[in-house]
Amino acid sequence: MRAKILSSTSSFKGVTYNTNKTQNEKGELMRLRNFGYLQDTKEIGPNEVKNFLIAHSNRNSIVRDKQFHAMISCKEREYTKEELTDIAHEWVDKMGYGQNPFLIVFHKDTSNNHVHIVSSRIDKGGKKINDSFEKIRAQEAINEIMRLNPKQEANRATETLQEFRISTKAQGMMLLENLGYKLLKKDQQLELIKYGSVQGRIPISEINEKLQSYELDKTRANQLKAILNKYSKIYKTDPIPLFEPKHGSVSDKHLGYRSDLGDFLSAKFGVQLIFHGKDAKTPYGYSLIDNANKIVFKGSEVFPIKRLLEAGGKQQAYQTDKSKTIDVIEGKVKLRSVFNDFSTIPQGLEHHSLRFERKEGDTYLKTSQGFVSTKDILQPKQLQALEDYLDLSEEHSIRQSQDEFDLIPILHVANDEDDEATHGRKRRKKRNRDNEITR
Repeated sequence: MRAKILSSTSSFKGVTYNTNKTQNEKGELMRLRNFGYLQDTKEIGPNEVKNFLIAHSNRNSIVRDKQFHAMISCKEREYTKEELTDIAHEWVDKMGYGQNPFLIVFHKDTSNNHVHIVSSRIDKGGKKINDSFEKIRAQEAINEIMRLNPKQEANRATETLQEFRISTKAQGMMLLENLGYKLLKKDQQLELIKYGSVQGRIPISEINEKLQSYELDKTRANQLKAILNKYSKIYKTDPIPLFEPKHGSVSDKHLGYRSDLGDFLSAKFGVQLIFHGKDAKTPYGYSLIDNANKIVFKGSEVFPIKRLLEAGGKQQAYQTDKSKTIDVIEGKVKLRSVFNDFSTIPQGLEHHSLRFERKEGDTYLKTSQGFVSTKDILQPKQLQALEDYLDLSEEHSIRQSQDEFDLIPILHVANDEDDEATHGRKRRKKRNRDNEITR
């Protein structure tokens, strides 16, 4: 997960950029917050949004470029638009823009799902929001939300490299790059760079020592040869170039390739097919990362690339299975999505297929890693609303219809300042409707 601060302007061009995406059906407005009287308007045009942001920002006549524009992206389709929106909303709060007017727009026109956030750098009091070390804090906030420790993550990457059998230094570097690291050779060491800073170092001598002990596993190579020979006649082998989206750039950076055959091998055998080429041209070679056996093979050791690319047969596409067990991080963002993206609690829970367990008066969310306390996920008023719904659901599981459950509304708490007002049904009902809308 990455966070990137984009360019500032005085005219809030970020609104126009994202509106064009929605009008071309390449984007979707997911959330609009703190826009005052516009919150109750059913249809809001881009000019109205821009004018509101400009009027809000004019409280400060010194700062010139008052637009705050950022992007949060994940790897491929790892997170849905609802999950990314909820992550972005929490990120906006951590960056200090949660009380400002802001919008979140989901983009679906690249290989990586991502959202854009547009807000003002001026707060309600007319002061500029702190932007010191903004780019570093942006990624640190994402790490905190996703519960990542970059140093520990780098240590695990180093351990992964030690586990694999490799025959060249390039293969070792490819393994690390495949884990999301940029590499820099410095003082006989490889620096592992991620999230904009050095997270770890590996002596090049350690990699050279591994190379000396490498022996080709002929048995496994023959197994992979048989697999490629069989399935290259079934699934499409054409390498499809992948590009990194660059905001405001004419040409995108070529990242690598994917293929339907590669998707199949990864899903069914845990083998990654990585093509090697430049400038999106036809690849000159490939490698196989055999995760099950912890070996990296040169393609030439297994199956000639010419034969692989020219394989005949059905050449059908491979449809990746998107279903997977909810893990802790997904559970967190999906449960928060229930309260921000749906009109009722039952609708959100049904959409995300969330399951709970009640123990000793507390509620726990079921994930693939076990049960997680909802107290660690929800704000107090959201937690109380969920408890009310689950209590009602348990009491009337047989006699009560789903229509009656739908009477329990969602509580939007983005503007709540008195979080201690969580007890007492009258107080909750009084605060049940706020000035925000979910889009």
